[in-house]
Amino acid sequence: MTTARRLDVKVRGVVKKLGIEGGLLTLVTDDGRTVELIGAPTSLREGMRVEVSGDREGAEMTIGMVGDALVVRTYKAL
Repeated sequence: MTTARRLDVKVRGVVKKLGIEGGLLTLVTDDGRTVELIGAPTSLREGMRVEVSGDREGAEMTIGMVGDALVVRTYKAL
C-alpha cells in the first residue's frame, strides 16, 4: 500500500468476495494483506486484478473487520 497523503491510499491486488453481510468485497494485496473495500462500484467483481485508489478517512471501523479498510474512489483493471 502506498500513501501519497496520510489518508489517501493506492493498493494493488485481487478482488475477493466474502459471504458476510450480504457479500463483502475485499482486496487481497500483492503482499498478502486483506483490505475491505467500502463503497466499491458494482463493476468491481471477484477475481479481478486491480489497482484501487481511495481514502482511509471514514474507514476506521467496519462491519466486516477483516483487516484494513479503504473507501474506494477509483479503480483500474490490471
